[in-house]
Amino acid sequence: MRQQLPKDIDPFRLANNGLQLEGKIALSDMPRVSEAIIDDSGHVDVKLQFDIDETGTPYMVGHINTELPLTCERCMQTMQYSVDTDLSLGLIRHESQAERLAEQYEPWLIEGDAPVKLSLVIEDELLLAIPIVPKHEHACLPGELWQSGENVGEEEKPESPFAVLSALKKKD
Repeated sequence: MRQQLPKDIDPFRLANNGLQLEGKIALSDMPRVSEAIIDDSGHVDVKLQFDIDETGTPYMVGHINTELPLTCERCMQTMQYSVDTDLSLGLIRHESQAERLAEQYEPWLIEGDAPVKLSLVIEDELLLAIPIVPKHEHACLPGELWQSGENVGEEEKPESPFAVLSALKKKD
């Protein structure tokens, strides 16, 4: 069953019903991501499937896709960073359950029975996808600023401080 994205969800109920959610979440609804990007006027395309696997583990698998405007750390210009990632989360209520999750799942700890804000889990995934040092894949700086190391001459080695002692020893 396909539904629009709600703001708050009960992941365990969605898994029990085997629901699929698809829609868009505004980047402006994610304050931590908004701090890391230049412009938060875009959105994230989200496709999520909730279900229970053959071992009885409730899970959420999905795909998120967006373009994030970041600042290139080399040239300090705006660059578009594409996020196109899959997620596979096993729903758990206690940290001890994380050890028993199958390898394909990352744990999603859901404490209490209160509804969960869907944008928070998507925001976490986006933050994990943003590179620590964003930079263009192409040479974005003028050629004279790039140093490949090939044309750099060998530095002169400074004279050893013991060379003076060696000279004094020879005089004796």
